[in-house]
Amino acid sequence: MVAQEETFDFIIVGSGGGSVPAALVMKERGKSVLIIEKQTQIGGTSAYSGGVIWIPNNDHLNAAGGNDSHERSRTYFDTMIGPPLPSSSYARRDAWIREGAEMIRFLERKGMKFVHAHWPDYYCERPGGILDGRSLAAPLFNIKELGEWAPKLAAHPMTSMLPLASPESVALFTATKTLRGKWIAMKVAFRKVKEKLLGQTIRGAGNALQGRLFQIAFRENVPIWTETPVKDFVVENGRVVGVIAEREGRTIQVRARLGVLVNAGGFSRNLEMREKYQPKPTSVNWTQVNPGDTGEMIQAIMKLGAATDQLDESFWLACSFLPDGTTFGFHSPNDIGKPHAIVVDNKGKRFTNESSSYMEFGQKMYAAGAVPAWAIFDSRHRRYYPWGGALPGVTPKSLIESGYMKKADTLDEIARLCGVDPAGLAQTVERFNGFVRKGVDEDFHRGASGYNHYYGDPTVKPNPNLGTLEKAPFYAVAIYPGDVGTCGGIVADEHARALRPDGSPIPGLYVTGNTSAAAGGRVYMGAGASVGPSMTFGYIAARHAAGANQ
Repeated sequence: MVAQEETFDFIIVGSGGGSVPAALVMKERGKSVLIIEKQTQIGGTSAYSGGVIWIPNNDHLNAAGGNDSHERSRTYFDTMIGPPLPSSSYARRDAWIREGAEMIRFLERKGMKFVHAHWPDYYCERPGGILDGRSLAAPLFNIKELGEWAPKLAAHPMTSMLPLASPESVALFTATKTLRGKWIAMKVAFRKVKEKLLGQTIRGAGNALQGRLFQIAFRENVPIWTETPVKDFVVENGRVVGVIAEREGRTIQVRARLGVLVNAGGFSRNLEMREKYQPKPTSVNWTQVNPGDTGEMIQAIMKLGAATDQLDESFWLACSFLPDGTTFGFHSPNDIGKPHAIVVDNKGKRFTNESSSYMEFGQKMYAAGAVPAWAIFDSRHRRYYPWGGALPGVTPKSLIESGYMKKADTLDEIARLCGVDPAGLAQTVERFNGFVRKGVDEDFHRGASGYNHYYGDPTVKPNPNLGTLEKAPFYAVAIYPGDVGTCGGIVADEHARALRPDGSPIPGLYVTGNTSAAAGGRVYMGAGASVGPSMTFGYIAARHAAGANQ
């Protein structure tokens, strides 16, 4: 028997980046709202993330002299995405540009804090791109300010354990070579001491973003139900009017007068869906998303007749894994884009620019059949730069003994250890070393853009991304196309309404985040190009449902 619970004006399923902005819109308009989260922890994969959001034409960028505009942003969208897609209509692109900046103003009026991240657009050299980037980040945050909710804020063990702002992390990777890197390392050390002395838990990345947003939500008395999985929708006369959920051992019905927004992530942890839709090989063990990203809400919406798009795509992120399956590092482009490293397929051939966007790098891995691929680097890379969880100049014996990292005195031997064609690798390294000496990668243009340089080593000339491979010993690690979420889902319009294949909306149903097919199509425009639209279209959905823009 289904028990009838109270009725709200608006129900939000999932607690990722788009949920709090939507809830705050409803609260400001005097409407009742409920966030329902199936996990014990809140924040979704947004809390796992780098906590950066990509917002075109935002005030922080323009205050810093970014000279952005709606027209310039739209040029960048159209250059990178091309003609309209089911996931990315021209109206949807315009909505992201127009409403994203207003969403930031709205949140800041509520007490949220953002800073310009100075992170280059990933294709900043293309028409409409901006070298200083359209990305924003939240300042460091003491998550103990959340009180009893602090332990319930989700956290990825590799992105949320240091008092480090995401934009600082790139400089930290050159701490052995640059003054800025050394300064950041000293700041992190000082913050750790401060944490201990003051009893704080200072965090950056997704914990700073989501922690600050939830602090405002709690201040505004937004109710959040955890451990409450939604099983289905309540539909009357073709309109979604509520949800069926499991709560405290009971099946309950919660009704919504104005609509339901689904922000429940994608299906990265659903092997059956990955096998059905995603490129092969694939594995739920490669993903970096939160455990609740299992796709059942996408499946439930599909049963209502919704259209889908891009289910074969993900926000790829090259990763490596220890023999026990533990993620050891994210490698694209923070370390494989540094000098003295290349990535090859089993023929020993490079297949793309190692300093390119991580999503593009994953796409190229699959296109080349290079799963896994092999990162090959020499002793100078190990001396100067981190490799995942290994500090510069420190290579624990356990990494070698476990087989995770190969080590050899010659390239021929390293190739044989990896099962890579020795002759192919030798030819590739000889050709690559020639490019290094000229400072120009004639094959894949590594180091030819501001985004590439952002991840390079500025002390290396003439190209901060290029360094020869010739100083033994040599090292190699298998890398895989991990992901930070699936990129396909329910097709939505510029109001974030879920659409049927004929383009008509499903009344009362809205989608955002990775539940929706990405508004950026198959391109990652800049840092935060998944969390940014999640927040933007969550804001848009709530305004539309509340009648604010009608």
